Amino acid sequence: MKFYEYIYRDSFIHKLDPRTKLFWLVAFSFLVFLTSNPYIITAILIFTLFVGVFAKLPKRQIWESTKIFIILMPIAYIILYLFLVGFTLDAVFGGLIFTAKFLVLIFAAVIFTMTTSARDLLLGLTKLKVPYDFAFMLTIAIRFIPVIAKEINSVINAQRARAYEFVFSLRHPIKSIQNFIPILIPVLMLLLKRSQELSLSIDSRAFRAKKRITYPQRLRFKTIDWIFISLITGCIIIAISF
Repeated sequence: MKFYEYIYRDSFIHKLDPRTKLFWLVAFSFLVFLTSNPYIITAILIFTLFVGVFAKLPKRQIWESTKIFIILMPIAYIILYLFLVGFTLDAVFGGLIFTAKFLVLIFAAVIFTMTTSARDLLLGLTKLKVPYDFAFMLTIAIRFIPVIAKEINSVINAQRARAYEFVFSLRHPIKSIQNFIPILIPVLMLLLKRSQELSLSIDSRAFRAKKRITYPQRLRFKTIDWIFISLITGCIIIAISF
């Protein structure tokens, strides 16, 4: 299971309006970079993790998908701060805080994609007066991320079956890039073929033949949506006041 795939669960996070979750994602993404208070950033990170717990998402799959960020990001930012600020305890603390900011972005995006279906996202964007063409394009792009990942894995496995070795070395970046050409070219050709098939499929269904677009599903804010929005708004006000 990948972090960009929708997983259905019977949780109140899944039942939230997609506009509510989008507001939460955008608000927290901006908020963590508007403040430098470590207590506020830590509280936002904990709140985001609690949202993931209430969403009843598979913790093992989330860990497998995000462990590279959880492990490598603190090390990378601490080393960066040590070189920029100096070998002090404040540099280590600053690296951890900056890591927490990016972890909020990562976890919030993961929770949003795993609890929001492509159809709900499309309806939510159109309700927010986003042009339908752009909303449809964005939804299709997100929907095809798993397909692209499977295509890349298939090409890599096919090349490995032909005893092709992939060697990546920072000392020889040009040669390393050349080693990936036998992967990039087949993947590019497969993606072009997929895009052509998708274009023909859309045209055969008379996409945008009528100006008025109807939807079988209606989005309406519920009480739980207003409570969640009020909670997020309260967090924003408290963070700005500090």
